[in-house]
Amino acid sequence: MKVKEIGLSWIVVKDLKAAVKYYTEVVGLKLLESSEEYGWAELGGYERGSRLGIAMANPREKVAPGQNAVVTFTVADVEKAKAEMVAKGAKPEGDIQEVPGHVKMQTLIDQDGNRFQICQHLHHS
Repeated sequence: MKVKEIGLSWIVVKDLKAAVKYYTEVVGLKLLESSEEYGWAELGGYERGSRLGIAMANPREKVAPGQNAVVTFTVADVEKAKAEMVAKGAKPEGDIQEVPGHVKMQTLIDQDGNRFQICQHLHHS
């Protein structure tokens, strides 16, 4: 078996509307699909890449808000993106970490306790 792609990562939240607002206004994603009836939304970047799914917590799902995998969003400038997100209410966890010549990354926490990362790819000249 070969995996064709990573098409979607998803998190569980307490309030779908609040989470969509957070990930569009604070993180900078765009809303691609939404279904309040099913407690689901999908967001994406403005260029390319996989989607972020947001699911409302429900008794059938064993994953609770804040117990999800870490989703990573690529940005052009991690310091600038961190400052903008913190000014809008994101909570940073620790400091920006750097793997010289490879990547800079910062973990942040959303309103439901879900961790996510912003990362800036570095290139050798």
